[in-house]
Amino acid sequence: MKKIPFWRKSTEDAPPPTHLPLPTGPHAVGYQDVMTPGPADEGIFVRFYYPSIYPLNETINKSELWPIWADDDYLIGFVKFMQAVLAKWPSWAPRGEFMYIDQISYIAPLMHLGCTHVWKFLNGKVHIPILKNAPISTEKKWPVIVFSHGMGCNRFAYSRICTDLASHGFVVAATEHRDGSGSLSFTMEGGTKNWIPHRRITDAEKEYTVRNQQLHFRVAEVKRTMDLVLKLNNGGDCANVLKEAADYDVSMFKNSMEASEPVLAGHSYGGATTLMALAEDHRFKQGLVLDGWLFPLKDEEISPTQPIVFINTESFMNRQNINRMKMFLTGIKDRRMVFIKGSVHQNHIDAPLIFKSGIIKKIIGMQSDTDPVLVLDLNDKLMLHFIWTNLGMELDKDVVQFLEHHESVLIEASDDGQKSEEYLTESEITQEN
Repeated sequence: MKKIPFWRKSTEDAPPPTHLPLPTGPHAVGYQDVMTPGPADEGIFVRFYYPSIYPLNETINKSELWPIWADDDYLIGFVKFMQAVLAKWPSWAPRGEFMYIDQISYIAPLMHLGCTHVWKFLNGKVHIPILKNAPISTEKKWPVIVFSHGMGCNRFAYSRICTDLASHGFVVAATEHRDGSGSLSFTMEGGTKNWIPHRRITDAEKEYTVRNQQLHFRVAEVKRTMDLVLKLNNGGDCANVLKEAADYDVSMFKNSMEASEPVLAGHSYGGATTLMALAEDHRFKQGLVLDGWLFPLKDEEISPTQPIVFINTESFMNRQNINRMKMFLTGIKDRRMVFIKGSVHQNHIDAPLIFKSGIIKKIIGMQSDTDPVLVLDLNDKLMLHFIWTNLGMELDKDVVQFLEHHESVLIEASDDGQKSEEYLTESEITQEN
């Protein structure tokens, strides 16, 4: 038998590109990016993650459909966000998580120079194992989750969480907030990108005033995201103004979703966004707050009535944040607070899965005692358990067993938050919000 020259061998033999961990549900996940027309305070920018017609094991075979985790513009946006953090330390960031932060601040003004080359040298080209425009599964109508990202992030920064949820049978609409709290975003006008950089707070401004204004902007975006979900589900026309809009078929979403009991979830700033949006928009039937940064709503009087779970990292477990969360725990049933031991605030985002160097992760506040893959697996399964329970859906036995197996890593607060207070007195508090 004649040998095939190596340069003619099938690409099927090539390994897949560097990527985030595969999701844990049965479905391969499809995705679409949709931006509706208008300025930032009128349109909306969303990434949809959804269960595709393909089984999970087909994900690797279709790696040509995977998107890059972040292009160069967004990578530079992340670095410029870090420059803003170093220039004026924000109230949300636990300073104790960041090693050598004082020394790094001296070179912060130069960090953006060549940062894309440094990123690729350290991490390579990282992909998200989701399939562009893959047909949505018609096995059933899928429940809906709207996701709100945290400070300095965007629609893809939580791809592991969103992909995992979608693989278990949810349509996840991840809003990219364009209020200036993200690392970077843009609008489209006349076919041209108008960039929205991270908004720095000046010394003359009060942080609460700026963040509260952004919070209201974010809540309006979450509501518009839900409007878009309903419009697509009803088969309504949706103009997608992105340059690559022709690559996406939004008509597939018609009658694909069970949108009568949508879920709202968010991390950090997105946690505050979740709580306020729950209070204002009763279309959302339950909320999941991941390490909620509640400072932006400290002077707001809100009383959401829906079931809510707070899933927190250990590093964010300080008295001020707990006391704010406890206000939402008392007097209403179906409220929970859970902490994951050995975890840090940035464990919820994808970056700790991408960076391999321990010293780099320590410098940028991503080093955790508990393995970052385990932290996200626990987080996702806690989310799924809470959502399924409140939707009256059958619990996945594997998810239940996984949580039971790792219960030593979880701290469940009582209704009044007392257990978390007791644990707090035994822990070293390095940052008070």
